[in-house]
Amino acid sequence: MQQQPLGIVAGSGMMPVEIIKHCNKHHIPVFVVGLESFATAEQLSEAPHTFAKIGEAGKILKAFKENNVRDIVLAGGIKRPSFKELIPDWEGMKIMAKLAMKKMSDDNLFRVVIDEVENRGFKIVGIEEVVPEMLFQEGIYGKAKPDKDDMNDIERGWTVAKAIGAVDVGQAVVVQEGLVLAMEAIEGTDQMLARAASLRKEGKKPIMVKVLKPGQDMRVDLPAIGLQTIDLFIKHGIGGIAVEAGGILLIEKDAVIKKADENGIFIIGLKK
Repeated sequence: MQQQPLGIVAGSGMMPVEIIKHCNKHHIPVFVVGLESFATAEQLSEAPHTFAKIGEAGKILKAFKENNVRDIVLAGGIKRPSFKELIPDWEGMKIMAKLAMKKMSDDNLFRVVIDEVENRGFKIVGIEEVVPEMLFQEGIYGKAKPDKDDMNDIERGWTVAKAIGAVDVGQAVVVQEGLVLAMEAIEGTDQMLARAASLRKEGKKPIMVKVLKPGQDMRVDLPAIGLQTIDLFIKHGIGGIAVEAGGILLIEKDAVIKKADENGIFIIGLKK
């Protein structure tokens, strides 16, 4: 019996590309819907695909149904659009009406969208179910290792990151010698690192800690580390990163480790 294609809703970045590569390598059929303004034709060139606007829920679900998709994975970056930027179709309007009745946190937004999609006969699956090797494992990646002072900063950062995650604010912090320089909020990791760089003092380089939110839904919005992260570390003088093993994604693993090694940046996966 022929395997049903895996549906991929593709945003920006390399995550959809890595999933497509994995599926092609393991002969898993896929069908991709790229979100306009986020995904590009070049990203999706190795898989059958179409494009839709982020508000066109009806068009997206119709495309998956016509291509015999049941399981769907959400992959890649998506900046939350303003209502002015959204041009929803009828299905999109129905979902937005339900969102309007809830507080618009990321958790509420994703939960409503998942419920609405699954109520229409689809199943949202986590990336770790499709490409488990993309998840960080415990241990050190590469040659650089955190020292005792780094581990103290990691401990401090872990506590703070879990606290802000519990109230759905962010999932990452930057710490230098016990001082929290910046916490991730709605502006995202890139701007957090820039803010931390403007506040850092001379001496030991700051480190970043990135964790899962308590009770995080593993099907959506998993934090990810990739080449862009290492480039930002180099730019802003970040000495290393600790991530929660089993919950953070590592994209382009070999290239990330190589670049980190070249710049003396440590990468460590931890479980607490």
